[in-house]
Amino acid sequence: MSSHQSPPSVYDLLNSVGLYVVVALVVLLLLSILVFQELLIVVWFLLASVSLYFVYRFLLAFEQIADAAQRFTAVREREAEDRP
Repeated sequence: MSSHQSPPSVYDLLNSVGLYVVVALVVLLLLSILVFQELLIVVWFLLASVSLYFVYRFLLAFEQIADAAQRFTAVREREAEDRP
C-alpha cells in the first residue's frame, strides 16, 4: 500500500466481502442457536472480528507513521547535504 492511500474503511471492506460475512454470520447464528444452543459463540465471533480489525488498522497506521518518519529523515539528510 502506498503512503498516499488510506487504509480501507469498514464500509469499503463490507462492500467487498459483505455478502460473505452476512452469510457466515447467519450460518453461525443458526448453528449456535439450533445445534449448540448457545448465543455466546456469535458474541465471541463478533468480538474476535472487531479485535482483529482494530489490530489491522493499528498496524496500517503504524506503517504509515514509519513511512512518514523515513520521508522526514530523508528530507533532512538532503537538506544537510545541500548546506555548504
